[in-house]
Amino acid sequence: MISVILTASDDAKALGKLLTALVPAAAEGLVREVAVIGAAGASAALAEDAGADLFEDFGAAAACARGPWLAGVPLAAVFAPEWMEILAGHLARDPPTPARLVARSGGFSFAGGPEGWLALKSPAPSAGLVEQDFQRLARRGGRRLRVLDRR
Repeated sequence: MISVILTASDDAKALGKLLTALVPAAAEGLVREVAVIGAAGASAALAEDAGADLFEDFGAAAACARGPWLAGVPLAAVFAPEWMEILAGHLARDPPTPARLVARSGGFSFAGGPEGWLALKSPAPSAGLVEQDFQRLARRGGRRLRVLDRR
């Protein structure tokens, strides 16, 4: 249902934690696939071992995504315990809307902290798309889903 797109860094440990957190959602059918952008070295090896697809840029990852929804989550993100239920409930709404994925505590996302997004994949995404296009969609038309925890 959701194609998750992650931008890698040289922090293989953070990537590993996030990929591990996505496994239960994949087993439940909520996450269809994970794409990792810009991974090299240990991060690339880890992503491949986890079954993620590797891409050089966001546009290519979005164009190849098979899910009707795309989601982006920063590597620093930590999911709240009930994150899968919140996302599934949101997608079950009629009609579902884009959303900002924010921290669940405090009623606001914290400055400089991790914030993600969820948006419908356009019917024919172009290779020129950038992640900021989807972030804008989530900010404009979306709800705030409190699916992240503070570290």
